[in-house]
Amino acid sequence: MKLFGYNVDSLLTPEVMYIVTRRIFVPFLAEEFPEIISLDTNLNIIRELIIIKDHLLKGNKIQIGYKYTVNSKNDGKLSSLNDCKRIVFGINAKLLKSLNALSTDFIFFGFKNELEKILILHDIPIIAKDKDELYREITKYLASWGINISSIPAEISNMPKNKINVKSKIIDIDYALFSSQFSSNFT
Repeated sequence: MKLFGYNVDSLLTPEVMYIVTRRIFVPFLAEEFPEIISLDTNLNIIRELIIIKDHLLKGNKIQIGYKYTVNSKNDGKLSSLNDCKRIVFGINAKLLKSLNALSTDFIFFGFKNELEKILILHDIPIIAKDKDELYREITKYLASWGINISSIPAEISNMPKNKINVKSKIIDIDYALFSSQFSSNFT
């Protein structure tokens, strides 16, 4: 599925109900960029695609404030990064105090000549008791996607080139994100 000229298949999973466009401040780049996010029915962020470098064509600029109701049956995995020459993988480990365990988000940096996109996956079903187990589980999870890594951070050199055909459809489009009530849910 494409929105504003960008492949957003990586944002789609069966749990996703909405896709929203907004702007986000990226601290390590000290700048705001357009972002497309996917949300579940409870408005929890599932995945994020931050567009660092816009298309040169005027018609492909991301319009901020749109909310799309979508339906998808597949997981798009990394297909939004298929046009990148180089992908660097990192994690954002989180301590789950209530379970005394670790969890993680996956972060993929997509480069053509320079950084073009950042894909963040929050829906990673990994819970581990320590760092070593977390790294083993991450390696296993990525291997199930056909990606082999030996360390974290890692450059992904064996990215599966087969495009995943995500069957999805836009059910509704809403331009309501600029109302202060709705936008406060995302800050």
